[in-house]
Amino acid sequence: MKRIRLDIGTLTASAREGGSFMFFLYRSGMDKCLPVPLTSSDMHAVLTNFKRSPEDNISIQNVLAVTLREYRIELLEVAVVRNSEQENFKAELLFFDGEKEFVVTVNFADGIILARIFTCPIYISTELMEKYAIDIDAYAETALRTEEHLQQLKESLQEAIGKEDYEAAAHISKEIERLTKK
Repeated sequence: MKRIRLDIGTLTASAREGGSFMFFLYRSGMDKCLPVPLTSSDMHAVLTNFKRSPEDNISIQNVLAVTLREYRIELLEVAVVRNSEQENFKAELLFFDGEKEFVVTVNFADGIILARIFTCPIYISTELMEKYAIDIDAYAETALRTEEHLQQLKESLQEAIGKEDYEAAAHISKEIERLTKK
């Protein structure tokens, strides 16, 4: 199985109510990226672990890293995985205890956090990258167009409410809801 090495990219958060969080891993050369949706608790964990140096951070991931190092267990690599039954990406952690290698599957955010703490490489299969990755330029352009369209819809909604055209307002509101669910 061919694999692609990924680098940690960026985090984004939508401005809509309740928030929507995305984490991006990118392929070297930055022509493709893998967008991975995060829950709010995963986003919080990532932010907590990424905004400080690992030595200054007290988090469950950092406590685990300290414990693993104390027992001389190394994290060799993290593989981003997803099978047909899984709704979300997961992370397979490849550890070495000095005698044997073993794999542990964890949620995506924990895997990325531990990859950062241990400064180990992150991989994904070529098949998964082809299936789920997006062109960086195309994504940025689509996101910008969608945001502009949402802004126009919100202005139209306020205008319809001001004119007391509640039927039009209901249609506009449904369109806003449809776009924000994407």
